Amino acid sequence: MANTTSAETNDVFQELDVDRMEVNVIESLCLGCGKNGTTRLLLTRIPYYKELIISSFDCPHCNYKNNQLDPATEIKSQGVRMSLKIDNKEDLDRYVITTDYTSIQVLDLDFEIPPMSQQAQVTTVEGIIAKTVTNLSEQKKVIDLTHPEIASKMEVVINGLIGIKNLTKPIPMMVFEDATGNIFVSNPVAPLADPRMKIEMFTRDSAQDEMIGLSAEQDTNNAQSIIKPLGTFNDSSVNNMNDEIVQFSDPCPNCQSICETNMKVTDIPYFKQVVIMATTCEECGYRTNEVKPGGGVEKQGLQITVKVSSPEDLNRDILKSETCSLRIPQLDFEAGALSLSGRFTTIEGLLTSLYEQLKDTATAFYSGDSQSGGVIAKTEIFLEKLNNIKACKMPVDIILIDPAGNSYVQSLTPPDLDPKLSIMRFDRTDEQNEELGLNDMKVDGYE
Repeated sequence: MANTTSAETNDVFQELDVDRMEVNVIESLCLGCGKNGTTRLLLTRIPYYKELIISSFDCPHCNYKNNQLDPATEIKSQGVRMSLKIDNKEDLDRYVITTDYTSIQVLDLDFEIPPMSQQAQVTTVEGIIAKTVTNLSEQKKVIDLTHPEIASKMEVVINGLIGIKNLTKPIPMMVFEDATGNIFVSNPVAPLADPRMKIEMFTRDSAQDEMIGLSAEQDTNNAQSIIKPLGTFNDSSVNNMNDEIVQFSDPCPNCQSICETNMKVTDIPYFKQVVIMATTCEECGYRTNEVKPGGGVEKQGLQITVKVSSPEDLNRDILKSETCSLRIPQLDFEAGALSLSGRFTTIEGLLTSLYEQLKDTATAFYSGDSQSGGVIAKTEIFLEKLNNIKACKMPVDIILIDPAGNSYVQSLTPPDLDPKLSIMRFDRTDEQNEELGLNDMKVDGYE
């Protein structure tokens, strides 16, 4: 990609506005001939995913061109693995957004596209298969004479991929894995739960941290940048953190300018302490709100069921952690932990956020001449039902399932006496412990 100076970059980030959808044009150096070309930047938001910077460089002198997709948000705390069963043409038409660190596996063919072997892109499942077939075919032509054994194995993979593309093979499994956690595969039956895709979160190992630039040294430096300002508080101020807002400076995850983060510790009755953090960058406009439960992962997972049928139920406070999934059985709806981030709001606020995300997703991904419109029709019916719930015309059960046990719904009476609130604890499975990173933790011998 063409180079720009740090001053130019800061100016560009100040001008980028995701809500204006404007293309920013800057003059930048061509890496092909050394003369100046033109870079076009567009900041856009992908619902259920994140903000992205789409860049396109064109040099009129040597005709060098380069298109690139870059994330505009921070690396997630865990990686993501999406396992997709390809059953019909609808699955081949799924939108896919990958990063430079995405690996793609076809388990039936024992084939993998490793991370760092391709650039970030916006495509479809069929597009990935077609591009892979083209690349493998070109490579096979080169080694046909020199390495016939390898060429024959490549032929098997190529024919297998063509069979998947033509839907002539038994239902295959494609696995998309990304260490940054920033990957997206669309759901053709939205807003319902995806029956053919499984989403798992995993803890990165040291090699993956190093690959994406999160080395141990960097993690230490980042921790020091946060701890140093907080270390200036005396013991009495720390003890009184529940009564005040603590503010500290840290680099913006988006543009790296120094911005302010506000943090407050608060107690939730019948639950625990939580840390509420809000960051706003005046340089690029980046904003984030996070709620972090105190005390770490609980010994057991937590399932909370609340019956919503009145305005009082809608006004209940709710804390949904980053590891918590949401179910509404009456609507046959399920949202994984990745779909709705951690937040502290009310039940009505949570339903409003869900409404807005589903509406934006339908508009962004399922409209246009190339789409059948079936998803949009289903989404409109679902959105109408959400409005009926908020108007108390349709009683439903809101179910929160949190393997970490860090979610909460306000009780209008002591929790064990609330007739509309049911709280159940459960033992985590090995798979859930793996997703939370607990299987690799060693807690013995520290006494």
